[in-house]
Amino acid sequence: MNATSERIIRILLTALLVAAAIFVAATAYFLRLAKTEYTFFTTFVSVTVLHLRLRHTLSELALLAVSTAALVAVAARGDHFPPGAPLCLTCVGLASLAILAIRTVWSPNDRRAVIAWGFVAGLTMVCLGWVIPSMLTWVAKANPKGFDLYLYSFDASLRFQPSFLLGKAFLKWPLFGKVSNAVYMAISSIYMFVFADILLRELKKAKPIFLAFLVSGPLGILFYNLFPALGPGYLFGGNFPLHPLSASAIQHLRLEPVRLFGFPNAMPSLHMTWALLAWWCSRGAPRWVRAVTLVFLIFTVLSTLGTGEHYLVDLVVAMPFSLMILASFSFLSAWGDAWRIRAIVFGFAATVLWMTLLRFQPHLFWISPLIPWTLITLTVAAALLLESQLAISSARTVTSPTRPKVQEEGPAEVLRADARPT
Repeated sequence: MNATSERIIRILLTALLVAAAIFVAATAYFLRLAKTEYTFFTTFVSVTVLHLRLRHTLSELALLAVSTAALVAVAARGDHFPPGAPLCLTCVGLASLAILAIRTVWSPNDRRAVIAWGFVAGLTMVCLGWVIPSMLTWVAKANPKGFDLYLYSFDASLRFQPSFLLGKAFLKWPLFGKVSNAVYMAISSIYMFVFADILLRELKKAKPIFLAFLVSGPLGILFYNLFPALGPGYLFGGNFPLHPLSASAIQHLRLEPVRLFGFPNAMPSLHMTWALLAWWCSRGAPRWVRAVTLVFLIFTVLSTLGTGEHYLVDLVVAMPFSLMILASFSFLSAWGDAWRIRAIVFGFAATVLWMTLLRFQPHLFWISPLIPWTLITLTVAAALLLESQLAISSARTVTSPTRPKVQEEGPAEVLRADARPT
């Protein structure tokens, strides 16, 4: 194929991509999703985070601003809905996705791999954000009753109720609550931020990290069927967070499944899972990237509890669950690596064991507060130890004298130089 033919094909592909973006922005169904499903428009925001992390030049910002304005103008018609935050956030993400696709078409061969993976990751995230609400609806229909009383009983066996304490803090300090809520909604952005940073430095390492995030969502939804629960905000309704039950009343509660209205997506916490994966995968990143990721992790813990979406035990169980996901996709380690096997086995076994104890032995935790606190400490400590050993094992495998050291990808290095601020 000569240069002229190749250029014509690229122009046609570009025109097709522009037309596709305009068509999507003009589709009422698409815009209704953006307005009603926060996971949808926040996913588009994460695409923009990925885009600007890969190419953070002034010219790219200008291109993104012009493209977003054009898509908002197309979308904001009378038969749809007027401009607002959901529409603008969705359009800016859609513009980023289209720009990444066009950059893939026009990028030289030595840069195309990184941009192409960015586009594929962004498109996959958008598809996942569209599919997840449907999957949660299926879980709700399959499990009309939840085990919230069992989780609430466990939290209270700690002799304090963390969700209610943080919920009250959100009411007392509204700004604290708003920041925490923003982090809760934007959790996919931090993972795409970390993924983009790794993509710029080491393409081979970035692929399994994205796959881990991609699989964790559907797998977590399958686990929701094992222990359906919604969160204290749904269990108490308008009484959350100001009117918790007393410890003595909770201890003598009759524990049984209860019918609540909402999606049973509490156990294990996928928000905590994604924040943990982002933190663990950011190892080796620049300090400022690690700092941003750590802030997101801390606020994820606070927001999941204070919003009434999760119990503390949801976050605890998320640790072995996250470890299982991380080890399963730790492709830089051999499948027979001892630490990888231990991490997978412990992660799966601890997740199932916690669910079993919570469901069938809930009164065990009320014998003494030492029992639940000891189980939490052992679970967290074991997960952190196995994760650190897995990271050390992976680093040794990569630098092993019998295996060539993984070098930074040439395309990523060129792209990083091209993406420096002007």
